[in-house]
Amino acid sequence: MEEVSSEKELGLNKPSAMKLRTLTLSFTGKDAPLEDDFLDYYYRSGLKQIRYALLLAVFFYGIFGLLDAVLVPEKRNILWLIRYTVVCPVLFGAFLFTFADRFGKYIQPCFLLILIIGGVGIIGMIIIAPPPANFSYYAGLILIFMFGYTFIRARFIWAAAAGWIIVVLYEFFAVLISHTPFPVLINNNFFFISANIIGMFACYSIEYYARKDFYMEQLLTKEQEKVRQVNRELENRVKQRTLQLVKTNQDLNKEIETNHLAEKEKMSLQHQLQQAQKMEAIGTLAGGIAHDFNNILAAIMGYTEMTLIQLPVDGDRKTKQNLDKILKASRRASDLVNRILMFSRQKQQKLETIAVGPIIEEGLALLRASLPKQIEIIKEISTELDAIRADTTQIYQILMNLGTNAAHAMEEAGGTLTIKLENTVLTPGKGLHAFSVKPGKYVKLTVKDTGCGIDQEIIDRIFDPYFTTKEPGKGTGMGLSVIHGIVKGYNGTVEVKSCKGEGTCFEVFFPAADNGVETEEKQEEPPPSGNANILCVDDEGFLVELASQILEQLQYHVKGVNSPREALEIFKEDPHRFDLLITDMTMPYMSGLQLAKAVMEIRKDFPVIICTGFSEQINADSARKMGLSGFLMKPFSIRDMAIAVQKALGKNEVEIKH
Repeated sequence: MEEVSSEKELGLNKPSAMKLRTLTLSFTGKDAPLEDDFLDYYYRSGLKQIRYALLLAVFFYGIFGLLDAVLVPEKRNILWLIRYTVVCPVLFGAFLFTFADRFGKYIQPCFLLILIIGGVGIIGMIIIAPPPANFSYYAGLILIFMFGYTFIRARFIWAAAAGWIIVVLYEFFAVLISHTPFPVLINNNFFFISANIIGMFACYSIEYYARKDFYMEQLLTKEQEKVRQVNRELENRVKQRTLQLVKTNQDLNKEIETNHLAEKEKMSLQHQLQQAQKMEAIGTLAGGIAHDFNNILAAIMGYTEMTLIQLPVDGDRKTKQNLDKILKASRRASDLVNRILMFSRQKQQKLETIAVGPIIEEGLALLRASLPKQIEIIKEISTELDAIRADTTQIYQILMNLGTNAAHAMEEAGGTLTIKLENTVLTPGKGLHAFSVKPGKYVKLTVKDTGCGIDQEIIDRIFDPYFTTKEPGKGTGMGLSVIHGIVKGYNGTVEVKSCKGEGTCFEVFFPAADNGVETEEKQEEPPPSGNANILCVDDEGFLVELASQILEQLQYHVKGVNSPREALEIFKEDPHRFDLLITDMTMPYMSGLQLAKAVMEIRKDFPVIICTGFSEQINADSARKMGLSGFLMKPFSIRDMAIAVQKALGKNEVEIKH
């Protein structure tokens, strides 16, 4: 076998030195043809970093607006005008421009423009803000230099140009407009010029080594091609043996890689399966609770509404008020079921502008029923309360948790529980923990007891998850932790004051909402009625009876059935006897959807309304796509049913009355 004697014989040469212009760092000489390829490589390899850097610039430039409000509240509007109507839109516009095909062509001028605009914005803030507050903005220019020289992958020549333009503009504005004192000007120039020079070195190094890496990659590619040619010559000499070794090696590597990937995929699938089973169990439990509980609520709300309708106009006012409270409590329960479903699907809670006073009043009524008689409740709720942005159920949760904790502290000897709700204004240094909340208008909920108090050694730990002083079985240690998390989510705070043997006082501060509660007080018209023939199906007998009463109250003719099979047989006997089918979704032997399809096969375009307490199979959108005429989620009101029936019947109804 012949030996390969030298690198020269094989066509391999030592790599030559990279040729660059000293100032612009562009390729020159024999390497000049690489310049366009490098610019494309530099742009594409750094595109993701550029986008992240621009988004971070928008975030930090915007978030420092909080500094404006703290340092120079009297000038914050004009400073915010610079931040939020000039600089931040320009930065975000540059971010959007990165997705355009032409961005690669104009990338460096774009960087120059946004750096100058960002720098001019900071300079403007330095001039506008009075001393000594404006000293805090000098650091902003340093951040601009850092951003331009290192983060956004600007080329050295463009970044340096932007940096010195910003310095010159600062000199111009500082000397001719703001008349900055000479010692301050000298001090700032030292820092700005030093930062600029350091940034230039950093940017120069970044671009230089990027070019070097690119250059070496190009050389490597060429050398690899030469090596491949040599390998082909060697393969011709030892073709049979090489092929055998390569094939054996490939098979072995493939088998190892396949086994490794299979094991990794197996572990990943096992983990995903465990998580999916957990969430499926939670979702199944929540769905089952929702279905059964909503059926119960449907009966409670339906019979309550029927009773209200049947009461004489001049009937017992107290009875009417009690029935209204039942309806209100039932709607609260329905909201609670929806929240359980939202939790099982990890949906975000929706905050609303609410009047907290009536919620606390209702919560106290429930709390009173659960507390021992030896505990006296003193209620002090102001009549003039600001609205807050919160979740109604969570407000109940806060009151009930604090109230039951207070009752536990007084369970042996009894005592007094004071619930107070009032407006308050927090100012810096008003006894709150430093920086815990912003100054401003708040609604303060005070829950004070005369119980055993909290030991000072553990008072700092009471908001820790799972921390509890109660006996096993009487508490999980999550109540105060959950309260703290809820209130922090509202940008409020919870304060506690306590002495051992002297009771405890919790103060919950809710930020006041900018706007009042949106009320939609309007007189509802009576539910529409008619005289169509309706077939009503539900496997729960009391719900069939309720639906029949409601529809008959609305002057419809109703045939109520507990079995979907029986309903289908009745319909088959005389398909034109009925004008509308109202059916429950979840029933034994045949679902409401199956019944609807069977009926619609007999009479095309026959109107069908599906009702359900909970179902993963159908919702309003899917019902509409299936050609159904309506979808009702239990519990629903009489008016909801009347409107759904009216819409479903449409032209098929003989007469619709209002």
